Amino acid sequence: MNLKLIFIFYAVMQLQAQTSTNADIIAKLETSVIDELIIFRATATNASEVYKSLRFVFSAFRTNKNGELIKNNQDERFTIAANEKRELSNFAIHKDIKDKLIVLLLIYDEDQIIAKDRIGLNEKKKKKIIYQPDDDGIEIKGIVVEETKTKPGKDFYEFFYTAYNQHQINGSKVVGIYEQLSFGRSTIIQVKIDDQVIQEFLAKPDIEYLEQMSKIAIRKVYKYFKDFKNQKNDIIQY
Repeated sequence: MNLKLIFIFYAVMQLQAQTSTNADIIAKLETSVIDELIIFRATATNASEVYKSLRFVFSAFRTNKNGELIKNNQDERFTIAANEKRELSNFAIHKDIKDKLIVLLLIYDEDQIIAKDRIGLNEKKKKKIIYQPDDDGIEIKGIVVEETKTKPGKDFYEFFYTAYNQHQINGSKVVGIYEQLSFGRSTIIQVKIDDQVIQEFLAKPDIEYLEQMSKIAIRKVYKYFKDFKNQKNDIIQY
């Protein structure tokens, strides 16, 4: 077996190990058509023998013909028994929708995403990628989730999200804007990709400060995805 085949074999084994790490919890978006409506159902399956206490985020991102984004988020905790499948939530939309729609289900254990599923409607066709070692079969692009608690946190998110779209970053992983309590009444804002903290800082009710922090965060996030893409291209070349 030559070096190239050994490398590809190793990469495939690594991929299988990554995708099976959290196989105990399965996130699934199921669809059905009833009369004039498409029903999206967010479900979770616990394939383990252990009772779980988790959290889900069920999101819909709708982009109209003017490029305006309308977001709907449902963020709740839930419990699920061993070997149980349960419906977490659902929503409906008219089947003749012309807008671009992305429906996303993320399941968290604490702050870590352990399962996900995605459905897209009216998306532009993309070129097929023959081999992509970090791809788990679910493509998530351009998603930014928000879990803030204060007005400065929400203001930062708005600055960041606007810049994220303007720079057309369209990252292949979920970017999260989180806010955590710190000493006294202060809070810390974190920008995370997966479970990696890209930037964190103390929140302040100062618009200019928050805008400046968002510019720093955008540069760091852009660099992260650029490096990530280069790493994947280096692997694919083998």
